[in-house]
Amino acid sequence: MKYFLLLLSSLVALYSCKSAQYTPKTYAKTQIVAGSSGGVTGMIREYSLLDNGQLFISNGFDGEWKEVKKIEKKRTQEIFNRATAIGLETIKFSHPGNMTYYLIMKTPPRKNEVKWGETGVAMPEKVKEFYDYLMTIF
Repeated sequence: MKYFLLLLSSLVALYSCKSAQYTPKTYAKTQIVAGSSGGVTGMIREYSLLDNGQLFISNGFDGEWKEVKKIEKKRTQEIFNRATAIGLETIKFSHPGNMTYYLIMKTPPRKNEVKWGETGVAMPEKVKEFYDYLMTIF
């Protein structure tokens, strides 16, 4: 009986432990945000991928984040490597339009934002390709 109680209390303790959960607002490490805003309704849709693999979505104006899924470690690393390879941390490009698309690389304490959508302004092709790649995953 003594062993049973010990085993039972160990199982309860084990299942009550949760791994640390974050949100894009509370995460202090690297993350990539991809989103769009504007149009007739001015709707905002954002995805945020934390470097621990947590993927979040935010729809609307309230900015509330909902965890969508966890992306495997290898894939997450591949995404962040591609972001670094295209220079997402340093690219300077800000040409928002009626419908604006954007990528944000947050590497605390720095943050770099790339926006496009302005009519008649060509955007860096590597940025568009990366955005499209992210949308297939997210």
